[in-house]
Amino acid sequence: MRLHVIQMRCIVGAVPLTLLSMVPLIFSPASAEGCSICSSISPTLCDEIAAAELAVLARYESTPEVGGGVTSPDAYKSEFQIENVIKGAEILGTTRSARVLFFPGENAQKGARYLVHGNLVENDAGTQRVIQWTTPIALSPAAIEYTNKMLALPPTGLERLVCAKDYLTSPEKMLRRDAFDEFGKAPFETLLELKPYLDADLVLDRIEDPNTSENMRKLYYTLLCICGRPDDLPTMKTKMQEEKLQPTGALSAIIACYLSLAGAEGLPVVEEMFLRHEDTNADRIWGAAITALRFHGQEAPVIDRAHIVAVFRNTLQLPQLGARVLSDLARWEDWSVVGQVSELFVDAEGDTLWIREPVVRYLLACPLPEAKKQLSRLQRLDPAAVENGR
Repeated sequence: MRLHVIQMRCIVGAVPLTLLSMVPLIFSPASAEGCSICSSISPTLCDEIAAAELAVLARYESTPEVGGGVTSPDAYKSEFQIENVIKGAEILGTTRSARVLFFPGENAQKGARYLVHGNLVENDAGTQRVIQWTTPIALSPAAIEYTNKMLALPPTGLERLVCAKDYLTSPEKMLRRDAFDEFGKAPFETLLELKPYLDADLVLDRIEDPNTSENMRKLYYTLLCICGRPDDLPTMKTKMQEEKLQPTGALSAIIACYLSLAGAEGLPVVEEMFLRHEDTNADRIWGAAITALRFHGQEAPVIDRAHIVAVFRNTLQLPQLGARVLSDLARWEDWSVVGQVSELFVDAEGDTLWIREPVVRYLLACPLPEAKKQLSRLQRLDPAAVENGR
């Protein structure tokens, strides 16, 4: 079973810093390089190989039949013959067999090939280091071919995406997922290099295909950001309207795609459609729109950041929405709304008291004397919220 890793963002503080230098720690996303719209959800096969001390392609031979009462897990280990040492030849030496804790299903056949990782660990007595093998991953001939191709390529860059692109529609789920994760961990600036290899009509067909998964559809919208044409704008606007009524995980990618094609002229449409109103879907809609706008402010080269900043400043008119973008305004060093932000703190009450802490963090990051003055005022009003914000 492959380990699924959900990318998380965290704030870590270790040593005293000046307020201005704290901005990256408080407000910046984690250092994951992947595109923020379609980030990967799992390590790729190559990632898993890179993380292990040993990796082999092995052929399944047999699993022993063990009677009841046997407590040693070693008694249940299956026999594998190693066909190809991918990594760790110096550790294996001449060894070409492995005993792995593995319980084959009904369809397991002798001779089937598996990718098996291993690491050196101390034995129970602590007298030597032995190989501890992980659960084998079944590989079809197509998966072996794919893995060999990807292992032969540089660890990052356009070549990997060009190769992985052909496997996004593989009949094998594992290969589709692995190819998706290759795209998901690539920065958008690398995705932009794919433009000569993309066909907008084909990408649109994949978006419309009901069999396309939600994550894969987000990726195709991201690719349409790169290869889409002005003629696709009406389609994207219709998609936004449909998603507003029943928002899914793809909404942020749709908005990002619309803005990639419309440029700054599309911002008023996005504002009016998603950022001017509160309704039953407000949280999901706001979150998707902010993610798309943040993507254009940080990664995509289509819209000047000043336009995104202006949109985010407008959101302060809805306090619960505006509080969500204070981190972005601080990251982009827009200190023009210190007074307005401070009033969000003053006006917060009841279920909106949470707004006070992001306000404090914004003011702490601001280098202007006015921010310190406002913090002193807010400290007198609610010292606990200011302390929590610190």
